[in-house]
This record gives sequence, structure tokens and C-alpha cells, in this order.
Amino acid sequence: MQIPPPIKKRPILVTGFEPFDGLGANHSWDIAKAIVKAMGAEKAICHLLPVDEEGSKISSRAIRLGEYSGVLHLGIAMDRKRVCIEVVAKNKYDIGRTDNSGRILSMEKIVHGAPDDIVTTLSKHVIDECIEESEDLVLSSECGGYICNETYFRSLNSVLELDMRVGRRPLPVLFIHLPPTDLLPLDRQIKAVLDVAEAISAPPSMLVVGALLRDSLGRILSCRRPPEDEWSGWWEFPGGKVSKGETLMDAVSREVKEELGIHVIPGEEVASEFYRYEDRTVDLRIIDCGVIDPGSITLIEHDEFAWLDRENLNEVKWLPADTPIIEAWIANGLPTS
Repeated sequence: MQIPPPIKKRPILVTGFEPFDGLGANHSWDIAKAIVKAMGAEKAICHLLPVDEEGSKISSRAIRLGEYSGVLHLGIAMDRKRVCIEVVAKNKYDIGRTDNSGRILSMEKIVHGAPDDIVTTLSKHVIDECIEESEDLVLSSECGGYICNETYFRSLNSVLELDMRVGRRPLPVLFIHLPPTDLLPLDRQIKAVLDVAEAISAPPSMLVVGALLRDSLGRILSCRRPPEDEWSGWWEFPGGKVSKGETLMDAVSREVKEELGIHVIPGEEVASEFYRYEDRTVDLRIIDCGVIDPGSITLIEHDEFAWLDRENLNEVKWLPADTPIIEAWIANGLPTS
């Protein structure tokens, strides 16, 4: 199995803000500098943003010039207890207090003619992966109405207006709100943000298992992703990511239990595929988990399942990582038990 070479990309931009509201310091800038130091200047560049209208436009201009492969904005929020990944920016000022230039705006549009809300362009898969790996990261849908939200909205709107892309996916832009350092130590904040920055810079790689399950007729089980999933309507082997410390067999047993509500005894690995999506790479291992009773299945994470023999394997739309395996089985036959 040949692993594709890495894709060379431009650096990501990491921004922090100046102090505001009489604060003597703003540790978003300290963390931005720490991220660049950890990743290296070839992968990340940091910029200090003024807390005013001009500062809110700096990153969006850089995006329009195509200088970066992603943008990570950092700001502080004194009411947060953990590092908050902001999933949406609102097209609305609600400052209620002056910025560092003395500007006061309230309940006005940031960009006239733009959408009311724009969600982050960083892949949901990447965000979910980061949150799963760090107890200090949480999701937030409230970026506020101050310069943080204004900056975030302008950056996302630039991506949307110009259809800026990295490969086939939109250029990733994300905002993270940081808690006070007396509630979460600076070193833990740096670690959490660094994990996200590295995921933006280079798609994460994950080891994934899929279960080959048969019925008494020798047909194999395929399950369909539900409507709320990013890959809604696509079909796959039951399975998922191998957690830290798990063996392949432990992981496939757990995943089948979580997704189908049944217990299996894994056998041997029967197929593998290394596949690069736009937002991550997947090292997929298919494990033979034997024959099951179709009546024992309870769909927990999918909305439909189908039993397929060799002749009709291609009647459903398989996930891209699964497709090469399915094509090989159509050509050469299903694995023997």
C-alpha cells in the first residue's frame, strides 16, 4: 500500500489582539506567538491585530490576497472557563462600549448585503477530532458582538465572496475564545490551541476500523449516514476511529456495539486502504466480524442498512475511502470466511 506524499501548502495565519478595555495584557497574542514558535515559520505566521475597525479588516484583506492556507483567530473572553471553538460569526455589531479607536456601534450590520450568519469553514470532522482529543476544548455558538466577532465575520465573508479554497474545500477560518489564565493555565491553553492550529495546517491522519459483517446468505452489511451527517446519504462499513491505546479488535468491537447494539468477536483483517480526504487522511482497516442475525441490529448512528452480495455491491454510494475496497471485491470476489 503506497502512501501519497504530503501536500505542500502556504502557512496559516494566527492572530491575537492588543489589550482593550483597560486590560494591561491580552494573552491571545502570547498564545499566537507560542503557536508559531512551536510550528515553525514555514507553517504558521502570527499577526497582532488592533482592537478597532481597521484591525478587524487586516485578516480579510490577507485572505483576499491568497497569502495563507488557513486562518486561526484568537481572542480572550473573561466569562469562559475553557477554550471555546466558535462555530459561527454573526453579521451584527453589538459593542455597547468603545473599541480602542473610540468607535461605538450597536445592532448594525457589519457587511451590508452579506448573510446574517456564516459558519466556520473548518471541517466539522476536524473540529470534532480536536474536541475529542482535548478536555480543554468546547464548542460555542456565541462569538459576541465586539471586535472578535467583527474580525471573524469579515474573514469568513471574504472566503465566501471570493470562493477561496484549499483544494476542493473552502479555505479554513476559525475563531477561538480563550478563558482567563487563572481559570485555565496558559500552558494548557497553548496545547489546546496548538492541536487545532496543526489540524488546520495539515489534515489529521487517523486509524479507522470497519466491520465486515455477513448474514446467513453470505451478504455483507452496509449502513447509510443519517441526514444530519456531513456525508449524509453515503454508505459505509460499520466502524470508526481507533482510540488511543486500543487494538484494532477492541476498536471494531466497541464501534459495532455503539452503532448497531450487538456484540461481535472480531477475526482477521481482510482489507485495508489509505485514503486522503481534503480535510483528513484515513488508514482504513476492515476486520472480519463473522455472521450475525439481521434481526439483532438496532440502528443507533445510521438511518438505514442493506445486505449486499457481490453482484449488487455498487448499488449504494459508498464513502470514498471504502470505494477502492468495494471495487476490488466486485472484481475479485468477497473475502472468504
